[in-house]
Amino acid sequence: MAQKTFTIDSFPQGYYMSWFVTTQAVFSVEARLFDNSRQYFDAVKQSTNIAPPLAQGADFIQGSGLKLLINIPQSTNIDSSINTYLITTDTGAVVGFGYNICIEDSYDKDFNDVCINLVAWKNRG
Repeated sequence: MAQKTFTIDSFPQGYYMSWFVTTQAVFSVEARLFDNSRQYFDAVKQSTNIAPPLAQGADFIQGSGLKLLINIPQSTNIDSSINTYLITTDTGAVVGFGYNICIEDSYDKDFNDVCINLVAWKNRG
C-alpha cells in the first residue's frame, strides 16, 4: 500500500481556496484535503476515464496545518512532481498562492495518474 501526505504550508488561514483533482489511474485513488479544523473533501475513484474529476470545489481555509493525503492501496510506490507558485499583482505584491501536484502510481513515469490543482487567494471581505 502506498500513501503520501503533502503539507500545504503556504496557504494562510482565512484565504479562499479552490481545488480541482483529476485521476485516470488503473488503481483506486483516495484524495483527502484537511486541516486541524475541518475536512474539505475525501473522495475515491478508480477509472482510466479522466472525466468526471475526482474532486472539485472551493471554501475558506478554516484552520492551520493544511494537508493533502493521497492513498493508493494497490500501488507500491507514489512519485510526485510538485510546482508551487505565487500569484502577484503587477507591482509584485503577493495576493495568492498556487500548488500543483502530478502523481505517478506505478513505473511508466507519465505522471498522469493523479493531478491536483490548489489555489488560494486573500479574501477581500
